[in-house]
Amino acid sequence: MHLSRRVPQLLCSAVTLAQAEASSASTSAARLGDALRQGLSLQQRLFSGCVASQQGLIGLSALCRPQQPLGLPGLRQFAAAAGNAQQQPKGDKEQYDSLELTQEKIDSITDKIPQRPVGVVEGTSYTLIIIAAFGALAFVLYHVLTSLIFEPTALTAFNHTLERLKADPRITVRIGGADDIRAWGSNSESRVARQQIPHQIYKDANGVEHVRIQFFIKGPSGTGLVNADMYKDAAGGWQYTYLVVDAYPASGGSGGAPQRLALITSR
Repeated sequence: MHLSRRVPQLLCSAVTLAQAEASSASTSAARLGDALRQGLSLQQRLFSGCVASQQGLIGLSALCRPQQPLGLPGLRQFAAAAGNAQQQPKGDKEQYDSLELTQEKIDSITDKIPQRPVGVVEGTSYTLIIIAAFGALAFVLYHVLTSLIFEPTALTAFNHTLERLKADPRITVRIGGADDIRAWGSNSESRVARQQIPHQIYKDANGVEHVRIQFFIKGPSGTGLVNADMYKDAAGGWQYTYLVVDAYPASGGSGGAPQRLALITSR
């Protein structure tokens, strides 16, 4: 009798214990499911944040490239990209319309800025400066063309006469060697005046063009004043009406009086 009563109690205890263990297992499974769901939600939020940060960095790097200066439009684009990463993106058309409207407002404001009027005195000053610049340019061109184009005869006659004097022994003995003789136009401190050869161009009774020149020569043995009258013959060669040199010795001998050398005289 005692054993028969004990068996049902044991069975009841075993059933109660099994039910408790089943309830505990279901509670643990439910908690584990909630933890898994929370972990997945946190993982999704972290992934979304990483994507948004990556998009923002890509937009910033694109705006900071040298080809695209980070001005007011670039700052607006970066702000729009950052806002789209965290908020619901807006339509491109609305964004472009906003930018175009802002540019129109800027243009309307800048167009209303009045320009400083140019006064009569200022305009006249600019005109005088321009006229003076053109005058200086014309002066320089006139002298260049006069020296190189319109008066080549005097320079040609000067060079021809200088070479003839360097080859004449009467000159080299009194003035110096051919390589040591120097020549210039006039005794002036101005370099430009020294380079100008005094000359006169005229036509004789037969209509032949003559050129008269005068210049100075100098060498280690003395100095000289050259006067010449030249013309070109039918063959185009230079001929002299006269060629006279007043030679001054460097030592000042003979009382410093010049020695006239009539190299060529008129016939």
